[in-house]
Amino acid sequence: MHVKSSAPGNLFLFGEHAAVYGRPAICAAVGKRTEVVVSENNKDSVTILSDAFGKAEILPEPAEKIRTEKKELENVALFVRDIRKKFGIAKGFDIKIRSEVPVNSGMSSSTAVFCSILGALSAFAGKPLDKEDYFNIIFPYQAKVHGGKASGSEIISSTFGGFSYIKKLKDGIPPKIETKNIGGHKFHIVIANTKVDAPTSLTVGYHVPSLMKRDAKFVYGVFDKIADISEKAIPALKDNNIAVLGELMNENQKLLSSLGLSHPKLDDCIKEALNAGALGAKLSGGGWGGIMFALCLEKNVAAVKKAVASTGAETIETEIGVRGITVD
Repeated sequence: MHVKSSAPGNLFLFGEHAAVYGRPAICAAVGKRTEVVVSENNKDSVTILSDAFGKAEILPEPAEKIRTEKKELENVALFVRDIRKKFGIAKGFDIKIRSEVPVNSGMSSSTAVFCSILGALSAFAGKPLDKEDYFNIIFPYQAKVHGGKASGSEIISSTFGGFSYIKKLKDGIPPKIETKNIGGHKFHIVIANTKVDAPTSLTVGYHVPSLMKRDAKFVYGVFDKIADISEKAIPALKDNNIAVLGELMNENQKLLSSLGLSHPKLDDCIKEALNAGALGAKLSGGGWGGIMFALCLEKNVAAVKKAVASTGAETIETEIGVRGITVD
């Protein structure tokens, strides 16, 4: 038996970090995807092969010990072991993970992996899931990867695709959330991978909480301003008003910078993109490296791409607002 699933990474157009603390975020699924293939084997064990992190094994019951070549696969292997139990899969299988989403970049690479694995294993077990089920199952694992805190926004984006409004209404494992699809839109963007490795746990689980302990009033004030930007972006998105969206992106970036979440290389790429004619540019996700993206008029895309590439960053061409999880 052979099952294939894929899920997109995503961009935070607005609202990252603030979303962890009950403010709204707007995410867009991107055309860079993670593909998972599950195949039955003749063993009692499970083998996971990742193009980014090598090999992991889940040994036969009763111990079901996990062995990994790199620690980055530990949470993935734990997720696979737990989902295997959830679906009652007794037979052994192999999982191959191939991803176009840069790791530790702010494009939700871990969420795309979790979504793809869940979709593939549910089909492999003959127990297909409704998309509404993905959030509740994946959230505890995403929170762990993010240092104990998460908004879950990326799960909604990778599962449903398109453009999504997400707001956490009540904390919990999983939290209670409000979500809505905000339509399909065609925008021209340039993404730049700074190549600065930036695990989300460093900013979400460590840096922001440390700021809040020292000056919660300031941090919550910034988050309230970011929330206002996210709300203002909804009518701009519906009207395809890219001039307003660009201005809001720039405001959001300044607020994230005020919290110490940017990085010199991000600032370098953002400056060059704006000087080349981008309407707006900001980081996406955790910050402290990873990716930035710029919103452009079609006529300026080539110039912005060239300007960002001049910094040494890797430019990524892709669509946004693509479809979510698929299972074959």
